[in-house]
Amino acid sequence: MSDSPTPTPACSHTVSVQLPDLLSSCAPFELRVNRHCRSVSRASEAWLREVGLGLKLEWKGMKVGLWAALCYPGADLAQLRLAVDFMSLLVYEQERARERDGRSDENENENENDVFNLISDRLSRVAYKSPAWYIRFNRSMRAYHDAKRHLHSLDSTRIPDLETYINLRRNASGLRMVFHLIEHAGGLDLSSSHPVLKQLTDQACDIIAWSEDAISCAKGMTPSSQLNIVTVLMKDRNCSFGSALAYVGTLVKQSADAFLATERQFVACAAMNDDTRRYVRGLRDCIAGSVNWLYETERYLGTKGNEVRAFGWVFVPVLD
Repeated sequence: MSDSPTPTPACSHTVSVQLPDLLSSCAPFELRVNRHCRSVSRASEAWLREVGLGLKLEWKGMKVGLWAALCYPGADLAQLRLAVDFMSLLVYEQERARERDGRSDENENENENDVFNLISDRLSRVAYKSPAWYIRFNRSMRAYHDAKRHLHSLDSTRIPDLETYINLRRNASGLRMVFHLIEHAGGLDLSSSHPVLKQLTDQACDIIAWSEDAISCAKGMTPSSQLNIVTVLMKDRNCSFGSALAYVGTLVKQSADAFLATERQFVACAAMNDDTRRYVRGLRDCIAGSVNWLYETERYLGTKGNEVRAFGWVFVPVLD
């Protein structure tokens, strides 16, 4: 009979914290919605059922169609449908990773592209019309998978510094591909874009990704949870969970202000043309749409989005 000590069970408790006022920080970005939202959402949810993903997630509560409609308010029906289907697959991939709760999957490398192959025929048609766009999109897709694998290999004992995390998160968020769809929806040519445009793209990515990190904490914080900017800041600044959350709010506000300042700088320079102007407007739509969607989807806050939007308080399950 073994006399080895019985492992001490982990201690679980709930803490009440106030999320940062992300909506106030993003108030300068106008919120618009695509008129095809309802019809495309229904068609995409039906397609997800057809391809076998309908039972994997509660798609109606996820409201991915609303997210896309807010990000691409001027897209036509076909363009919006591609965006909704792609963003649904992106959400599915991310939720599948969360279900693994930071553990590696031995089949991940083999199957990592399977889900996105569901829209490969449509992406191929876009590639035929705009090969330069597709090269950029595919490059971002590879960077997404590489960063995702890197982040999933980390845990509470291997937390990167803030700068390393920020660079990884930009790619692992998948937002670079979401931004590429601005080009597709608008028929834009950014093949010779200005360097300031990359800065605006990074700033938009940070605003959305950090806001998502803050809101996602409402689902719980455990030692095996995927890293996010809150856990990185807790180590980097040696601070409490609540203090780290508050600082995320400061970072989002600073990045939003920096985006607006960079935009003013870009508008003042002669390099801005109609395509780049429309792309920047698209980034603004993605910022406003994505941050507002975080409170509308049931992905993080369940059915309490309106309550959290008004008061900011959440009860977070924490496992020591």
